[in-house]
Amino acid sequence: MLLELKIENFGIIEDLRLRPGPGLNAITGETGAGKTLLLTAIEAVLGSRAGAGLVRNGAPRATVQALFDLSTAPAVEALVAERAATLSDHCLELRREINLDGRGRAYVNGQSVSLTQLRALGGALLEIHGQHEHQRILDPDTHLESLDQFAGVLPLRDRVAELYHKYSSLRRRLKSVALEAGERDRRLDFLKFAVEEIDDFDPRDGEFEELQNEKALIQNSGRLFRDLCAAYAALRENDSSALDLLVHVEQALAPHAHLLGGAVEQLQSLRESAYNLEAVADYLREQRERLQFSPERLEDLEERTQGYARLHKKYGGNTRGVLAAREQYLRELSSIEMSAEELALLRSELAVCESELLEKAEELSRLRRSVTARLEEKIAAELAQLGMPGARIVIAVRREVDGQAPAASEEEAVAPPEHAGIRTASGARYLIHEKGLDRVEFMLAANAGENLAPLRKAASGGELSRITLALKTIFFEHRPTPTLIFDEVDAGVGGEVAHTIGERLRGLAGRSQVIVVTHLHQIASLARQHYRLRKEPGDGRTCTRLRRLDGEERIREMARMLGSEGGSAAVLAHARELLQRSAAS
Repeated sequence: MLLELKIENFGIIEDLRLRPGPGLNAITGETGAGKTLLLTAIEAVLGSRAGAGLVRNGAPRATVQALFDLSTAPAVEALVAERAATLSDHCLELRREINLDGRGRAYVNGQSVSLTQLRALGGALLEIHGQHEHQRILDPDTHLESLDQFAGVLPLRDRVAELYHKYSSLRRRLKSVALEAGERDRRLDFLKFAVEEIDDFDPRDGEFEELQNEKALIQNSGRLFRDLCAAYAALRENDSSALDLLVHVEQALAPHAHLLGGAVEQLQSLRESAYNLEAVADYLREQRERLQFSPERLEDLEERTQGYARLHKKYGGNTRGVLAAREQYLRELSSIEMSAEELALLRSELAVCESELLEKAEELSRLRRSVTARLEEKIAAELAQLGMPGARIVIAVRREVDGQAPAASEEEAVAPPEHAGIRTASGARYLIHEKGLDRVEFMLAANAGENLAPLRKAASGGELSRITLALKTIFFEHRPTPTLIFDEVDAGVGGEVAHTIGERLRGLAGRSQVIVVTHLHQIASLARQHYRLRKEPGDGRTCTRLRRLDGEERIREMARMLGSEGGSAAVLAHARELLQRSAAS
């Protein structure tokens, strides 16, 4: 469970402390008070990406710390101890720092970790169910995920995915080596010619740029030579060269150095300047002597750079692309030139893999279908308690015949993901993908007597909120998490339905710590702890502050949520009654 959350210099949050208790915790506040920023900070300490724009103006860095007590979750504690660090008194601290340059660091119990490690731990400790969940549930891909999680078939599905990728790879290899003879010969000729052409030219990474620089130097060498001569003469060869003048100045001042304050230091500076100019003059002389005017060299450079240009155009856009193309051509040559024996071996390996893939995919499909009725019943029971007594969800599990567009519903077809065809024992050839043979979609009849329709077409905003909560309640039994955060789970609902959602959240809070961000008094009244976010001015700047509400403060916040900002006597009395009723239930 989350014991404490500390946020410093994160956006408009200067210094915020949240100490939620067990059970149901509610966070309320007016629109724009900073609830989204608070959730962003929590996501950051769990390992999500966070940029420099989140650092508060004037601060060197933003910091988010989360302290968890794992004593009530031994399974999670064992997982955390295995993946991260030594636990101290069953406590684990996650810390995330974000610097002004966009870089940051992550720590677990003071030990530096990667964001990948932080995400792995954060996902075991806390789940955030935000507004995007309502949209995700419209995606049929999430329906398959939900069914597989309920059926407990994720390890089997992982095995199917492993076999599918192996099967697809073998098919691609077989297709490459089993080209028709004429096409294969043409491809072989091209590959051999391309590799030979590249090898004959012998390109080297960086040479093209070097040649261009040398070519430009030679083309401008006449003027450069004159300028080098003039510069060298000005420093050393002219009658009044700079170096000669410096020597004359030193000789004139040296006899009088003892009479002038600071003259010794100035003369030393003069000598150092002379040394530096000597070095410059030597450099100019060397460059002048090295400069070449060879027309033959210019022709060689022109020919070589044109050769590079041809290779770049034909094979890769630049020298690295040409070299990469050569390696790819060599691999393809090796594949195409496989012997007949190797080709037979590949076909045998593909047949074995296909057989095992089909066996596991069929098993996965049977297990999915075996639990659909039970999951439908559980969803219907949850929805009935959430104010949808006549609602019915049917889980459609379908297969797609190879060569046809996959049907997302009876009425509509959508483009398939990457897939391959596979022939089943019945002789039918179906599409198979990394998650098996099935396409899954939840069909909804929101009221008794209505026809079933795809969830993405039939559900309203308020219905989506309740369906999301129903699914989360069911799946929590299969994968409990110590802390759950719900944001806008009450979107599109109100009245008695809102109270019912609050009761379901309170039921979840009996098994896990629940934090809900809400605008509805019906839900806030059921919380054991109530916190309010508010924007407050201070020192000419706006800050988001969090305060735990008790007594009259909580009653006034409830009155505000009831629509009475000033808190009329009647509304205050109603708010007080709601809280008393909640405490008694």
